[in-house]
Amino acid sequence: MVVLAVGVQPNRDVEVLFENEKLELTDQHYVLEPDEDLNPGRTSIPGVFVAGTASGAKDIADSILHAGAAVAQVAAHLESVSAAARAGETQTVKVPA
Repeated sequence: MVVLAVGVQPNRDVEVLFENEKLELTDQHYVLEPDEDLNPGRTSIPGVFVAGTASGAKDIADSILHAGAAVAQVAAHLESVSAAARAGETQTVKVPA
């Protein structure tokens, strides 16, 4: 059997997306998930999430599963920010331009 596959390269532009925060990367320059098993999709910057092949080489099925996990992390983060706002606490979330 012969299998052909295209090599996957990380986007090096991700290194300069954030001015005030440093997004941690793996040794291969993919976005690092500090605790991938328990918090898939979370990055080293609170409120910034990653999905799919931005965090490493994955096939289509794994990319879809990873995206679903990242969406769950985003929903939990937004709920915690919303709950804090309802309680009168303030949280600032900076979004890159």
